[in-house]
Formats: sequence, C-alpha cells, structure tokens
Amino acid sequence: MSHNRKHDNDDRPFDVLHDKSMISDNYFHLNVSGQIKYAYFPLGPDGSSIFCRYDVISGPDWEIVSGLKSGITQIAQPGSRMEIVTFNMPIEFTFKSTNPHGWPQIIFSVYGSNWWRCETSRGYARCHVPLAGSSREIRAPLLIARCKNVWAAIVNWFSGRNPELKDPKVLGDGSKAKGLSTQSYGEIIVQLQSVCRGGTKMGLDWGQQLS
Repeated sequence: MSHNRKHDNDDRPFDVLHDKSMISDNYFHLNVSGQIKYAYFPLGPDGSSIFCRYDVISGPDWEIVSGLKSGITQIAQPGSRMEIVTFNMPIEFTFKSTNPHGWPQIIFSVYGSNWWRCETSRGYARCHVPLAGSSREIRAPLLIARCKNVWAAIVNWFSGRNPELKDPKVLGDGSKAKGLSTQSYGEIIVQLQSVCRGGTKMGLDWGQQLS
C-alpha cells in the first residue's frame, strides 16, 4: 500500500487498525495520537510569537499509511503564566512496519521573534512515541544550539539570533548529533498514546497488556 495513493480512509487511522483485511502476518500497524500541549520556559520565553514545528522520523522499514509526518502549530504568546506558551495542537498518524527497529520519534523545532522582530530558533527537542498500548505525558528538554566560535557567538548575541540546525532530524540519530554544542532551556510537553494491531501475530511482546 503506497502512501502516494489516495485512500478514502486516510483521515481515519483507526479504520486502518480495525480493518482485518489490511492486517498481515508480515507487518503490524501502529497508531499514535495526542497533542503538543505547551512549551515551558522557566523564566519565560526569550522573545515573542512562539510556534513549534514537529517532524516524525522512523527507520527504513516503517511506512506511514495515514496522517501527517510534519506540522506547525499556531503562533502563541505567554498567558497569565509567563513561563508557559500553550499550543494544544493535535497529532495523529499511523505507520505500518515489519519490525520494531527504527521505532518512530518526533522532532520538535521551536521558533520565536527576537527584539528585532526577526524569527529565530528557540530550541529543539525529541522524543520516542510510547510503546504500543500506553499513554504518556512526555516532557522533552529543549536544546539550544550554541556557536563554538567566540566571534560568531558575539555576532549572534548582538543580532539576537541563535544558531539553527540545517536539518533538525539529525537529533534522532546519535551518531550524526555527536559533537553538537547545545545548552538546555525549557521543555516541550506532549501527551501521546499508541495503539498497535497485528503485533501479536508476529510474536511481538510490548511488555504490557494491550486493550
């Protein structure tokens, strides 16, 4: 089943999970749903007009069959509590795979305006989606890229711009992210739950009772 082909139930991932004709002994389906709840900055965000982009990454044996692998929240401002920027953006997608290797991860890229009203990075975060049959609130630390060169750091400080990763997805691969200079400030809080179908027939045991 190619994801380039249009299906009437593309926007109904649970139909995919419950359609027995689509369940094969050769692969299982994993549905993930939830929301990006808010960003937390201990002393408030260093800027305004905050928004978050998410990208779902996985191993080569995983194929998305429903939902979106990336999305962007609305632009938000701190509320009565300056340290919290609320998004409440829903996330939902369904994968199929032949094995658990390359378990899906979500990469978060947070941006905002500086005092020059220019868009700049406010940090990156990542998390694995929960194991099948579980629901979790995840607090993913935000990492801000830092310049190793002193002069570049001075220029960035005066311009109010943080260094940006050309491809934030490298955070999902420890070998590619090795050597990055970062500092932690804040968290992205997400609520995610996972449902699996077809894993039992393949002899997969998630270590918990599936509903």
